[in-house]
Amino acid sequence: MWNFEEYWHGDVIDRILAVHHEVNGLPRHRSVRLSQGFKGNVVTPITQCLAAAVVGEDFIATHMTFGAVNEWSAHAAYGRLIELERHATLTKILQRIQQQESRHLAFYMSEARERLEKSRKAQRVTRFALRRLWAPVGSSISPKPETRFVLNHLLGGEGGGKIVKMLDSKVDKLPGQEGLSVVAKAMKAFGVRVAAA
Repeated sequence: MWNFEEYWHGDVIDRILAVHHEVNGLPRHRSVRLSQGFKGNVVTPITQCLAAAVVGEDFIATHMTFGAVNEWSAHAAYGRLIELERHATLTKILQRIQQQESRHLAFYMSEARERLEKSRKAQRVTRFALRRLWAPVGSSISPKPETRFVLNHLLGGEGGGKIVKMLDSKVDKLPGQEGLSVVAKAMKAFGVRVAAA
């Protein structure tokens, strides 16, 4: 279901890009893949597989937690874009995407919570991975200036600080993950000045 829905999210975003005469569809997908290079297309997936094999079943908790944080972030970003742009058609599209993302989020969050509650090792591995490896969705495939622009637009200024604080408080509520401030630290790493909540 997740794959099916995410495919259609990508399709509608491609249509929006096409209307605005931006690169879209297969040319866009190809350029993203090429920009990831050997590391992104080969090394990273192999490293993740090896990490999963070494850690064992507790790695699933880390994967589910990353999924939850990413879905929370995406849902909040769509909401913030609706608020900032106030465009009727875009609002309708993004609200539909948000509804589907809520279903994905419910799965990730319940799995992450259950698996983290069961295992202290899962908590430690996940905490390490969040602290060292988590980054905003898309930041690994977009040039840093573009990522900074998007983060500034969505999370800079009034309202942005409140969202960052809300996202970090959601992470804090997961077993063994309190006090990480992963979203606030990521904003700082990308040079985004977040207004006080």
